[in-house]
Amino acid sequence: MAIAGFLKTVKEIKQKEVAAHQRRISLASLRRQAEQVPLKTNFLAALKKSTLSDVGIIAEIKKASPSKGDLCLDLDPKVAAAAYESGGARAVSVLTESVYFKGSLADLETACAATKLPVLRKDFIIHEYQIYEARHAGAGSVLLITTLLSQNQQAEFTCLARELGMEPLVEIASEWEIDQALAADARMIGINNRNLSTLELEPDAAVRIAPILPREVLPVAASGIFTPQDIQQGIDAGIYNFLVGESIVLASDPQAFIRSLTQACLK
Repeated sequence: MAIAGFLKTVKEIKQKEVAAHQRRISLASLRRQAEQVPLKTNFLAALKKSTLSDVGIIAEIKKASPSKGDLCLDLDPKVAAAAYESGGARAVSVLTESVYFKGSLADLETACAATKLPVLRKDFIIHEYQIYEARHAGAGSVLLITTLLSQNQQAEFTCLARELGMEPLVEIASEWEIDQALAADARMIGINNRNLSTLELEPDAAVRIAPILPREVLPVAASGIFTPQDIQQGIDAGIYNFLVGESIVLASDPQAFIRSLTQACLK
């Protein structure tokens, strides 16, 4: 599938960014540094603990988005990560894309240092350099977007992440991408309710797709999750892990809001 719209634009930005980063620190140097960073809690193992009565929330540090604009530009990754852990989140996601999401690798490093929870680097990964950056920052996972990668790239990046002790979260947005994700040996698949080419929200994508994934693959619903009712719909489709960003960031009490989502099935 050809890359179009927003994804095409952000890929071009990422290509320039990675080249600039490599001019500052070579891939060989970054690799050596990354391999010396102690491993954190296993991301996949943490998500496997989620059950019908104890759902997992991957709480996101998200300052802005291309669809909603600025959300909370002064969001402190240290404060947020600690609050998310106190609220009962299963893991933390940090957006490191700088142009549209206003994030940074510094945000990732700060969050990793502030929590014992496993942390996901959420970005548009197009080069192995970015995976080493994530490992160097202390992340336990990286997001691999199927639409953005060829099957060979996806398989290579998956192997590299695992060699570094990280289990990638493989993102799809339609049934048509399942085969590529599975061919690359995806063990957890994030189903994005938002089409990243058009930025349009398709609220039922995750609940529609999750039941047709192989039983051994762990599904994660992402985007458009605002209420305990949204969580319950996912539970009904066999989803016990949810990546939630905007609604947590905008909540007056993020800890209480996370608890309300984790207890959705009890209401």
